[in-house]
Amino acid sequence: MVIVICKKLFAIKLVERQSKRYNFLTKTLHQMKLYTASETRRIDNLAIKEKNISGFSLMQSAAEFSLDVIVREFPEVKDLIVFCSKGKNSGDGFLLGTYAKDFGLNVIVVMCSPVNDFKSVTKKAYDELKSAKVKVIKSPDLKNLKLSRDTVIVDALVGTGLKGKLRNAVKESVLKINELGLKYPVISLDVPSGMNSDTGYVEDVCVFADITATFVAQKRGCFTTIGKKVSGEVQYSDLDIPKKLFSKVASSCSVINFEGLISKVIYREENAHKGVFGHAIIVGGDKGLGGAGILSSKAAIYCGVGLASLATRPEHVGASLISCPEVMVKGINSGQDVEEHLVKPNVIAIGPGLGQSAWSEQMVQRVFMEAETRNVPVIMDADALNLLAKLKLSNRLPKQLILTPHPGEAATLLNTTIAEIESDRFSAAEKIHKKYKATVVLKGSGTIIFHNDKSVQKWGLCSSGNPGMATGGMGDVLTGIIAGILAQGLSIRDAVEAAVDLHAKSADLMSSEVGEVGLTPSDVIEGLRILLRYD
Repeated sequence: MVIVICKKLFAIKLVERQSKRYNFLTKTLHQMKLYTASETRRIDNLAIKEKNISGFSLMQSAAEFSLDVIVREFPEVKDLIVFCSKGKNSGDGFLLGTYAKDFGLNVIVVMCSPVNDFKSVTKKAYDELKSAKVKVIKSPDLKNLKLSRDTVIVDALVGTGLKGKLRNAVKESVLKINELGLKYPVISLDVPSGMNSDTGYVEDVCVFADITATFVAQKRGCFTTIGKKVSGEVQYSDLDIPKKLFSKVASSCSVINFEGLISKVIYREENAHKGVFGHAIIVGGDKGLGGAGILSSKAAIYCGVGLASLATRPEHVGASLISCPEVMVKGINSGQDVEEHLVKPNVIAIGPGLGQSAWSEQMVQRVFMEAETRNVPVIMDADALNLLAKLKLSNRLPKQLILTPHPGEAATLLNTTIAEIESDRFSAAEKIHKKYKATVVLKGSGTIIFHNDKSVQKWGLCSSGNPGMATGGMGDVLTGIIAGILAQGLSIRDAVEAAVDLHAKSADLMSSEVGEVGLTPSDVIEGLRILLRYD
């Protein structure tokens, strides 16, 4: 009982002390739930049916919030150019134009659809726009516009209802917005036009927004793949929809947050010893590929694991000892050699620098045998994933399996193309899970986790990280972090989420010091202890 109370007090103090340290890393992403378009519509409908909030009232609130964002972010704004089409997203734009004129801005609404195409609630918004005598022009008239330097461009063309490619008239407006965006800030309403709000995929063209003002619910497509780039800074309002309505619509995805798990990672009893914090072994480093295993095992050490071992080719032993003498490095010539070293660790990671030689295949076979004997968690990365697809081991899969593919490896696992993977990363992660019965970490911009448990929250999404991570060895470091944290006794769900976010936030921390260009995996390893420090 005393230990439990101490842990709770420790966690409270830790959050207080760490809050300033993380301010530069994240703003409002604490346990943020993400929704699909259909889930968002269900919340909309509940608000309308159960709370008698009209669709037009929600549209008014969206417009008011959007104007607030524009005025707050661009206080010198004088001119507002609002691009509209015919759907509800354009209704938000019509009301924004109306309110902006009342606020004193010069407003021009650019139409790319006939006004007789409007449905009831959108028509009502358009009628208010006309009553306010806001100037409305057609797309072809754009060349005659004379804009001041204090202009803001608004994208209110297409919202979450997009399926497939844009109509030609809308596409023309998107291209014009992007052209204007070279000179003026662009704000998209709800989602950037042309982006699939569920997947973040762009099939044809898309608005590149500086800010996306999103409503009702956060859209998961804004935080992964190209969607993360085109959405810019996402600002959100629930439009005062009662919180209890959100609880009636289960979100299957949330933004992962290392801060919520940090106390589980670093809490240490006064009388703790190395055996308490687990033993992780990294298997990898074939000929010419020794650095990957060294990085991975060092990352595990820097996460606080009690013991870290590295099973690698004998020629890499010396380099490993020089790099990190704390790692117990074993020179391995064959599968038989590695067997005795797999008996004690409570987590096995295989793949960093593994290669695809006969030696590599023997390592995979032996790891699977040990996992079958002891039910030990196994993390597979890099060439271990390629061998998993090649060797057809589906009938011998470890029961506690974690796969960490990048898009190319994911394509190999599913026998498809990278383009197919990137078109719907959520679906790809789920397909890998179903095929291999594993927790899946699909790496990339907006890394996606699919959990191998029965929780409603199937997906986790990492909103941290930066392009500086696009260099060899970053995935090896992540593998070591997962192994090091998992060995300390966390559940697979908690360990994977903590590791993925810690990895990305360390990269953000170190890039703030050295920049993105030339950021190295070793830099990220150095950042781990800073983020894990309790003082």
